Amino acid sequence: MHRSVRFPVLLASLWFACLVPALADGSLDGRVFTGLIGPAENPDLADSLYFSDGHFWSDICTRCGFVPGLYSAHEVDGGIRFTGVLESDSRGRFEYDGFVDEAGQIEVVIRWERKRWYWTSRRDIAFRGADASTGSPATLTQILLKMDGMNPEENALCARF
Repeated sequence: MHRSVRFPVLLASLWFACLVPALADGSLDGRVFTGLIGPAENPDLADSLYFSDGHFWSDICTRCGFVPGLYSAHEVDGGIRFTGVLESDSRGRFEYDGFVDEAGQIEVVIRWERKRWYWTSRRDIAFRGADASTGSPATLTQILLKMDGMNPEENALCARF
């Protein structure tokens, strides 16, 4: 690569490396929310939503093969708005758009998309809950190690996803 081309590429790489931590600011890191997840009109399954190291995940989603994803968050009037994506090779993609109010209540709209060779299914899901952060929460490393031994095909609950 010509020297005059390498320098701009290096600068762009450094800029991107600085930008990623800014997008995943970690303002929810260390927090755990317990509540219900399920159909948008009536969430019905107990679940917990975790934030650690700029990533987030839910108990049910990880048991069903959805890998923890990066999240971005920013303060707004009355709380914190966040977005993020959880993906699974076999079960699709969950796009999270959530709000945590100052009292610790959380409301999340989740758009689920699952592509198949002959159609794409889409559903709206919701998670509603409250801050349950006590003690030391699970870390990203711990959940990734735990996921390594999981088989979503053995979990009947995962048939819903």
